[in-house]
Amino acid sequence: MLVLGIDTSGYANAIGVADGERVLADFIFETRNESLAKIMLNIDSVLKDAGIGLGDIEGFGVGLGPGSWTGIRIGVTVGKMLAYSTGKPVKGIPTLEVLAYQARDCHSLICPIIDAGAGGTIYAAFYRRGNNTVHQAGDYYIGDLPDLAGMIAEPVVLVATDVSKHQGVIGQLLKSNTVAARESMPGGATVALLAAARLENGEPDDTLALAPLYLKESTARAFVNKYSKRAQAAQQG
Repeated sequence: MLVLGIDTSGYANAIGVADGERVLADFIFETRNESLAKIMLNIDSVLKDAGIGLGDIEGFGVGLGPGSWTGIRIGVTVGKMLAYSTGKPVKGIPTLEVLAYQARDCHSLICPIIDAGAGGTIYAAFYRRGNNTVHQAGDYYIGDLPDLAGMIAEPVVLVATDVSKHQGVIGQLLKSNTVAARESMPGGATVALLAAARLENGEPDDTLALAPLYLKESTARAFVNKYSKRAQAAQQG
């Protein structure tokens, strides 16, 4: 199944094309001053590089986040617009899953991490490999690195765009050499591969109802809990 994948959740936008399990094109570009029109131009360029046109695409995949609230909204809007205008199915893929999938060759527990953008708060989740894909183990995590480290009780590989800083903090807290790292950013082709598998299984999303994975309420609670702990520590000190 020929699928176009898009992820605009971070500091770079990603566009890729996959035909079943085969990657035809993968392109990542900076998001600075990127407009909706510019993203569409980049999609057109990627399709040309793959030697196909929009009419050849059989489905669409879009990264749902978490990440940049504005960025995610743009990507989801583009995916819905393309799906609606072409009458083709669309599937949303959580960006944390995209990162985890890109480390599916690792035998350890996989922990993708995305910065929430302020106050040291992060988004994360745990995944395990299996059948050449990854499966989420537990709920999404929203909080800080020290609390995340407290949840790790086995060898783990951290996956993130700027992974070295996370590895340093968590490795020091765990005092263990079982914390590995994989530098990675969400790829459009990975979104396409994951979306293709779900679409081929008859699992499309409702085009009009598809929405970003913001985790806004959970993020707000994480901020409240974090600063409550600081206030309590200050009072005790």
